[in-house]
Amino acid sequence: MDKVEQRHKAAAGDAAVPDADDVKIHSIMGQIVSALRQKIHVNAIRNVFLCMGTGEAHPFTFPPPPLIVSRLQHNLQFFLVNYILLFALVLFCVLVFHPWSMLCCVATTGVWIAFTFQRKHFQQVYKNSGIKEDHVVYVMLGATALVFAFFLLPSLLSAGSICGVLAGAHALLRSTDQTKLARSAAVDPNMPVDQQV
Repeated sequence: MDKVEQRHKAAAGDAAVPDADDVKIHSIMGQIVSALRQKIHVNAIRNVFLCMGTGEAHPFTFPPPPLIVSRLQHNLQFFLVNYILLFALVLFCVLVFHPWSMLCCVATTGVWIAFTFQRKHFQQVYKNSGIKEDHVVYVMLGATALVFAFFLLPSLLSAGSICGVLAGAHALLRSTDQTKLARSAAVDPNMPVDQQV
């Protein structure tokens, strides 16, 4: 009788201990999500007038060769959220002309939203059936990758190439003088109003 109880307790204890690979994946995903949250947030959206250089004497100039890399790095970091929004807008415009791709995108998004909001209900189902939630997420990620690869790949490549050319040209040609002022104004609230952008 003691051996049966010990096996039952050992089996229950093993179920509570997470797998080492699961812990690694969760920690890596946590690091990626936290890094993305630091860079991509609502406050990082730049004003359209700042993006286009409205009110500046020379908002778009070609940089001297030694400054090309530093200007590209600065502008790509400074306008990152704007470039992501541009990609979303261009992708939507491309998907309007490909209704089957748009339908697949809406269906995939709907499944993920339903999974997110019905998570508590699904957790009860997992407990009763013995399926891990992580395995369901991996299957959904695989299905999403297949949908993207077979139905959305041409649209994604079109939107990515259009947005890449536009964002690259903007990052290369946008003068960094006013954007550096705007970044320092966000850090230094004591800067005079006439110098703020």
